Amino acid sequence: MRDVLRIGSSRRLSASFVTRARVLLAVLGVVIVAALCAAPAAAVPTSGASDGSTSSDDQRFASVVIDTLTPSMVTTTSGPDLTVEGHVRNTSSRTIKDLSIRLERGDAVRDAAGLRSSLAVGHPPIAVSGAFRNLTDELAPGAEVSFRINMSLSGQSGMQISRTGVYPLQVNVNGVPDYGSMAQVAGSRTLLPVLSLPPDKNRAAQFDSSELDSTGLDSTGLDSTTSGAGSATASGNGGLGADGAVSADTSDPARITMLWPLAAPPQLAPGGLGGGTQPVRLISDDMARSLRDGGRLHELLESARNVIGTAAGDSAAGSGSTDDSGSSANPPSSGSGSGTSGSATSSDSGTPTPGASGTSTSPAAPNASDLQRSMCLAVDPDLLVTVRAMSLGYVVSSNPADPTSRTTPGTGSDAATQWLSDLRGVAARTCVVALPFSQADLPSLARIDRSGLTTATLDAPADVVDAILGVRSVRGLTIPALGAVDQAGSELLRDAGHPKALASASSVDPTGNPNAAGLYNVGGLLTQTYDSSVSAAMGAVGTAPLVTALTPPSQQTDLAVESPVSRRQAAVAALAFRSIATPGSSGESGTSTSTGTAVTSNAVTNTAGRAEVVMPPTYWSATSDDANALFSTATVLFGSRAATPAPLDDLVNRIGGATAPARLVDPPGVGPISQIGPALTNRTVDSIRSAADESWRLQGALVDSADVDASPERYVSQLREDLLRSIRSPDENNTATRTRLARERQQRIDAVHSTLNRMHGSVTILDPGGRYTLASERSPLLLVVRNDLALPIRVRITTTAPKDLEIGDVGVVEIPARGTRQIQLPTHARSSEAMTVTIGMSTVTGVTLGTPIKLSVYSNAYGKPLFIVTICAAVALILLTARRLWRRFRGRPDPADEDRPEPDELERMLAASTYQQRRRTLQQEEALAQTEQFGAIARDDSAPPTTRDNGAAMDGSTTIDSGTAVDSGTAKDSGTDRTGA
Repeated sequence: MRDVLRIGSSRRLSASFVTRARVLLAVLGVVIVAALCAAPAAAVPTSGASDGSTSSDDQRFASVVIDTLTPSMVTTTSGPDLTVEGHVRNTSSRTIKDLSIRLERGDAVRDAAGLRSSLAVGHPPIAVSGAFRNLTDELAPGAEVSFRINMSLSGQSGMQISRTGVYPLQVNVNGVPDYGSMAQVAGSRTLLPVLSLPPDKNRAAQFDSSELDSTGLDSTGLDSTTSGAGSATASGNGGLGADGAVSADTSDPARITMLWPLAAPPQLAPGGLGGGTQPVRLISDDMARSLRDGGRLHELLESARNVIGTAAGDSAAGSGSTDDSGSSANPPSSGSGSGTSGSATSSDSGTPTPGASGTSTSPAAPNASDLQRSMCLAVDPDLLVTVRAMSLGYVVSSNPADPTSRTTPGTGSDAATQWLSDLRGVAARTCVVALPFSQADLPSLARIDRSGLTTATLDAPADVVDAILGVRSVRGLTIPALGAVDQAGSELLRDAGHPKALASASSVDPTGNPNAAGLYNVGGLLTQTYDSSVSAAMGAVGTAPLVTALTPPSQQTDLAVESPVSRRQAAVAALAFRSIATPGSSGESGTSTSTGTAVTSNAVTNTAGRAEVVMPPTYWSATSDDANALFSTATVLFGSRAATPAPLDDLVNRIGGATAPARLVDPPGVGPISQIGPALTNRTVDSIRSAADESWRLQGALVDSADVDASPERYVSQLREDLLRSIRSPDENNTATRTRLARERQQRIDAVHSTLNRMHGSVTILDPGGRYTLASERSPLLLVVRNDLALPIRVRITTTAPKDLEIGDVGVVEIPARGTRQIQLPTHARSSEAMTVTIGMSTVTGVTLGTPIKLSVYSNAYGKPLFIVTICAAVALILLTARRLWRRFRGRPDPADEDRPEPDELERMLAASTYQQRRRTLQQEEALAQTEQFGAIARDDSAPPTTRDNGAAMDGSTTIDSGTAVDSGTAKDSGTDRTGA
């Protein structure tokens, strides 16, 4: 019984326990779900965190800022260690605990694309890594902690670098954020170029002395017992010296041409007219800030001047010395921003070697450095036009889309004057090449198909640069702003007489073996290829880093998360890559520690060959620290003989001999070139064409004026320049950039059409209004024409009139600038009825001007019937007059005078008297009549009333009240009374 009770009790307890367990599990489930909802993606798995694996999509809780990386390029004179200093900042809202840090490296980059893809890959392969070191126990939100990592370059506990190359580096930070677990919370990636290696005891033990002959020279005949640059990689030791130093590979030096871009986005407000006829209008005052101290353009020019010097002197610019290994005496450091910016020599003794200059203006100075010879200023003529206009005074528009909007005075005239003066000094000492005007897109230009615009884009820039800077720029080379051309752009260049161009290696596909110099003949277009990955690395530096338009997604990195020093270090490595990765040196024999696969030494086969044309983005924002780091790196490369300078004018001559066949292709991962540039609709193309055509027709109608210092071309050409500015190439390939450029493009095109319409309305016929009456049938029609333009213009008057009114043609009429002119139109009216005449005006080139006016014209002409009647009446009058005179001369009375009475004595007297006599007689008669009238009035007043009433005189005679004799006027007016009849 007790056993049964125990069993029953046990069953009840078991059921109760199960119930409680279920409740507890439910509560735990709710808590876990709530925690996950409160902190999504926070609990990053610990697996992979310690080994450095990460994903670009992982949430980052902190950022790593590298302050210095020493050395920025490893050479034989570098120290044995690599030192990275910086700080970690907590950028999240959570506290991070147990922060630890380490330095990692990957395998050497094997091709130019790897310069960017190794930094963009989600999970970078790790070949060697150091141990994690404790950084801090806890890092609050917004707080930061400094770090310093020091690792041996070649030791087993260090980076284990034993060969030259460019190696990816990563600073990896692990930690535990609140609500999460151990994970990689931050990281920073960059590149480390290894040109040569310093002495190392472990490597010295691997030195094979059998390669030396009895004289102590290796198989190449050079001394391999030192770490000098003369150690040949072709020897059995592969450049390894007896002291364990690895020398730079100088068997096939890279040929470096460094373009230094000076350009800016268009700043001139659209719709303006040139020639100084109106104030210069800018869309903003950003250009003034860029030209002042610390501004982008000021920093670029100042950096170039530190290397090149100015025409006034500066003999120390570009000079320097190197040690016997060819390395800079002060190796560059990516964090310091200092270095021998411009120190270079081409001999082991450190003495500069004279050479041909890369400039077309004047021979290079005897002490011109290799760095100076390799550089060339790439100048946008639109920038020069803008800066020169600013130096003369300008205003800033409140509404760039409206050419007539309010303006405010500009503040950058002095800065523009000084910058332009400095540029002239630098340009006088170095090579200068003109970029296409305003970076106009060549495929879009081909689609618009207007030879005048093509000429303004390709031919005029060199003339503009030469005129403003007073130099002779390099001719015959086109540098597309986008870095590549398609088939349409290629045909445009050939047809325009510009068969030489630079093109990205990713857009050229050799149909045979790659050319060692990177020179190709692409259907008649002779091209020098360059690595777009190097351009992408250059674009990543500066105050406004950008992803260049030809960078494929696999090479795009988030530049916002990288510090300026890490981005600068990657650019330095990109610059050195072609000099380090010589044919046969890109591979690394042995086994890859990251993949475990065998790695053999393969020759570097690439489209660009050994030519390295360094072409940064057009709107480059490199700081002085960035420029100094690049200059220092180039100095070391030249001094070590791993690279040689290739002046641009020499390069242009070599391009002319390109014979290797190739074809144009779309850059992989980027898409068609035509879709990267401005996507012009058919409507936009037609609008640009019509505006360009109309501007040329207006220019053809304008004439020079002694009162205006502007030619018709200068007056109108700014409108066509606005059209070129509207199709400028994008500096980045993204939706935001394309949208912004499309909006600016439409604004510029609309502004140009608005100005053209205002020019049409500036030349008008003044409407007299109302009726216009011609005094006769051939009276001229008078018109007044007003011209409000700054130049005289030649016009033609066009009329439309009924057939009864014929209006003659006055031919070509020149209307003075800002004045009026009266024009007489010959007319012939055949009717006196009202006629409506329409009068218009156009230029001699067919452009309609003003608004036609309508006049209601009346004429005093009555036609042929009135003419005939008038003639007949005149003939009859002449005949009758002649008949009367004939009879009078013959003494025969005219029958018309037969019924006329004979004249009396008074008439005869009057007829025989003179005018004075007749006048005296008439006056006497008037006086007598007045006297008689007054006497009669006096008698009437004195006579008795009865006498007046009876009407009879006292003496019985008839009264005079009747007035018969005087008042009736009979005696005066009637001849009968005067004669007494």
